[in-house]
Amino acid sequence: MRTNTLKQKLKAGKSGFGAMITFPSPAAVEMLGYMGFDWVLIDNEHGSITVDLAEDMIRAAELTGVAPIVRPIANRPDSICPFLDRGAWGVQVPHVNTRAEAEAAVAACKYYPHGTRGIFSRGRPAEYGMKEPTSAYAASANDNVLVCLMLEEVEAINNIDEIVKVKGIDVLFIGSGDLSQSMGHVGQQAHPEVLAQMEKGVKKIRDAGIVAGVSCPENLVPKFIGLGVQYFHGNVGNFIQSGGEAYLKHMRKSAGL
Repeated sequence: MRTNTLKQKLKAGKSGFGAMITFPSPAAVEMLGYMGFDWVLIDNEHGSITVDLAEDMIRAAELTGVAPIVRPIANRPDSICPFLDRGAWGVQVPHVNTRAEAEAAVAACKYYPHGTRGIFSRGRPAEYGMKEPTSAYAASANDNVLVCLMLEEVEAINNIDEIVKVKGIDVLFIGSGDLSQSMGHVGQQAHPEVLAQMEKGVKKIRDAGIVAGVSCPENLVPKFIGLGVQYFHGNVGNFIQSGGEAYLKHMRKSAGL
């Protein structure tokens, strides 16, 4: 399996900035790589990206040096493993609320002796079995696959002390959108009560020696970097909107409209 540059960067204590994309476009992924993004979140949970469509997006990411991470629709082996077999460098598993759920997610991502992922050494990440024996591929995959678990409800924040004890987790990511919803503050990601829960969670994650990630408004990124968060992503839809609106504003002003 390819060396996971994002995982290496995070282990070195550096920040990784990604872009979430919810529609199938290898060309857009390729552009993100050329722009210098560290990783791309290929979103199977909320968009129209299927396993088959994700494969060429993963290839485009590898072509331009941006790490392809997939968010599967659910925390189940049949949702997670097909993306890993197509070459994803890691997964960002949604709605993990308990230690048992965290253990199940890690097990789905790891081969023996660290998990129960079904062995397949003739796929893309194994170079179709043409370069190394199965045992070597399995060890490489266990080392390189990035396991990111999303904590998106108050229940997850309350259970962090147990979740951080699970071996094999690379990143714990607090999703402020669903967290705010679970607290009765739908769409209010910067609500003081939501931020207080996020800060509490980040501290526990960092104290456990695990990389912390959050979703938050862009103006709050410096605040969370100061708290030790390393893993962030924006949204391609937002990039298109902000860039397009700025272009139209400028052009219409130039045209006297």
